[in-house]
Amino acid sequence: MEASTKAAVGSGAMEASTKAVICTVCSSFVVFQILFHFVSYWFSARVSSGYNSLSIDKKIEWNSRVVSTCHSLLVGIFGLYLFFFDEATITDPLWGDPTYVNINIATASGYLISDLLIILFNWKVIGDKFFIIHHCAG
Repeated sequence: MEASTKAAVGSGAMEASTKAVICTVCSSFVVFQILFHFVSYWFSARVSSGYNSLSIDKKIEWNSRVVSTCHSLLVGIFGLYLFFFDEATITDPLWGDPTYVNINIATASGYLISDLLIILFNWKVIGDKFFIIHHCAG
């Protein structure tokens, strides 16, 4: 195979991986926004009779924690799966094929951007400079 053909094939694979990561970040962002603005309100009201009696500020804080918990469960369980069962990660944890690891990181990145916006838009309720530093460092 010629060098130019190899480069084209290699860049296509890289391009597909990059597109998958960007799509995952964007999808993750949208899903976590939907969880915060709609699903958590609906689910919490069905599960807990006391939820409806909370103030708006307490509901915002509660919903933020629900989304945070969903994120940590999703990314944590997927990370454990990769650690224990993903052949590429087990074979070479440092230099193995990082496709699924990148998807997990992209999911976390989408959440961090989503939560950062939620914090900024609800600063008076859940704003804290340390949360901003935490999300920007991630």
